[in-house]
Amino acid sequence: MSTTSNLTASDVMTRDVVTVHPNDTLRRAAKLMLERGVSGLPVVSADGRVVGIVSERDLIRADEMAEKSTRWWLDILAEGEAIAPDFLGAIGALNRPVTGVMRTDLTTVAEHTPLREVAERLVSENVHRVLVMENGKLVGIVARRDVVKAIAQG
Repeated sequence: MSTTSNLTASDVMTRDVVTVHPNDTLRRAAKLMLERGVSGLPVVSADGRVVGIVSERDLIRADEMAEKSTRWWLDILAEGEAIAPDFLGAIGALNRPVTGVMRTDLTTVAEHTPLREVAERLVSENVHRVLVMENGKLVGIVARRDVVKAIAQG
């Protein structure tokens, strides 16, 4: 087993990355995040290029209703539950494409990037995940949780 100091992005990254397409709705992105237990999704074009990333924070900020409740989108997704009148205005926002809220300032690393450098990037760039790219293609993602897990197991 490798020590933490010898690990690279490839050693800890998630390879089966859940993605959305630019025209997918905020509702679809929210549902995917909940179903897959992730807090962010790369936005990938039809030709496989990463064009952005959408996170829980982006979904929450997507609507002015977030000021009243940071959990409005979870309430709306609760099937069979009544929607409070204050949240009715948020329904239209959930049908907008992710391109309206995604960020395009991506933090990327290569598979061979040392885990220490990945951790430094997460902190210095104040991001929760970095995309692992090889030859212009998305091959994985490293979240802060992956780094913590590696430290705990190291």
